[in-house]
Amino acid sequence: MPALLVIALCGCGGGSGPVQVTGAPTPTGAAAASCRALLAALPDSLGKGLDRREVSPPGVFAAAYGKAPVVLTCGADGVPATYQKTSDVAQVNDVSWFSEDASGRTRLSTPTRRPQVTMLLPGDAQPWDLLVAVASAVRAHTTSTVPETPAP
Repeated sequence: MPALLVIALCGCGGGSGPVQVTGAPTPTGAAAASCRALLAALPDSLGKGLDRREVSPPGVFAAAYGKAPVVLTCGADGVPATYQKTSDVAQVNDVSWFSEDASGRTRLSTPTRRPQVTMLLPGDAQPWDLLVAVASAVRAHTTSTVPETPAP
C-alpha cells in the first residue's frame, strides 16, 4: 500500500499567519465528509502554546496548532511503509497511534482507522496530551478496521 505523504510546512509570519500545508490527503465521498466533520470537531487548543491556527490553502484536509506547528491531516490512503500488523502502537482513549520518525519530526498515524488521521509533531513535542486532546474527535468521525474481540 502507498506510504503516507510528507507534509511540507511553512509556518510563515513567525507563527502568526496561516500554516501552508502541501501534500495533504484529498479524500472523496464518505471519507471527505468524515474528515470535514472530524476537522470541525477538533478543539481550539491542544494545550499551552498550541492554539489552533488557520491553514492554507482553504479547504485543505488539515488543522494546525501552535508556532512550530503541530499539523493533523485526515484521509490518507494506505498505511505507512514501516507499519506492520505486528507493529507497536500507542493506545490512547481507544485510538491506536503508530509512531515513526519523519526527518526530525514525529509522525503519528491511525493505520487501523478509516479515514486515516495523521499528526506531524515538532521533534521536541510530547505527544501524549496532544493525542488525548484529539481522541474524541478521531473516535467519533473515523471507524476502526480492527474487528472487536468478543468478551469472554
